Amino acid sequence: MNRSSQSSLLLLLGGALLWISVFSADFANYVKPGFRPLLIAAGAVLAVLGVAVPAAERRRRRRTAIAPALFEEELHLARLLGREPAIPSSPAAHAEHHEQIRVAWLLALPVAVIFLIAPPALGSYAVQRTEHAPAPPPPSVVDAELPPLKTGRVNDVTISEFAGRAWSAPASLKGKNVRLTGFAVPSAGGWHLARLRIACCAADAQTMKVTVKGAPAPAADTWVRVTGTWIPAARTAVPVLAATEVEPVDAPGAPYE
Repeated sequence: MNRSSQSSLLLLLGGALLWISVFSADFANYVKPGFRPLLIAAGAVLAVLGVAVPAAERRRRRRTAIAPALFEEELHLARLLGREPAIPSSPAAHAEHHEQIRVAWLLALPVAVIFLIAPPALGSYAVQRTEHAPAPPPPSVVDAELPPLKTGRVNDVTISEFAGRAWSAPASLKGKNVRLTGFAVPSAGGWHLARLRIACCAADAQTMKVTVKGAPAPAADTWVRVTGTWIPAARTAVPVLAATEVEPVDAPGAPYE
């Protein structure tokens, strides 16, 4: 890959990072919101390198430019010694050089996808792939010091907290009205309200879901807010919520918990 291709790829990659982290919130589909400053810094560094590389190359070429007389001398010396000239001048060398450039630009395709078709956040398809996987309670889902839920009012909790309470502190959910927000996932005999929990990025996403009873299933990937009460179930089973209200909502800016 020549320096021109390298600098163009650096500019494209830096521009893509800046596009999804500065000019839009698409970065939240791939990493946690706290990574935004790092993405901006990385995009800025790549963009600066993309500008600096060709400038440095132009200065190097000016310093090492070969005069026509020296070029002819090198060709003559190469013929006498029976070797290839140090300066590529044959049609084959030029053809190989252009082929390298064409191959290098193929590396730009993944970057172009970010500009043209930004992949969405993980949704129901990712959850359904783990439908039959065992679901032991993750030990770090719920904090042992969670405050008690209020009686006689609706408590807004995350799906992670609801599942953690159902697995580790079920008594805290008895008789309490809760409201959860997530996206709908069709399931055999019903549907789940789900959310994906990430530690770093979408690659380590962990599925958190709740089985909803007493309400018709919305379309897959529809974001909804469900109000209801907990139904006791086995400790390692998917928690169950008896719905009293289901209302559609807009997808949040940060889709992961």
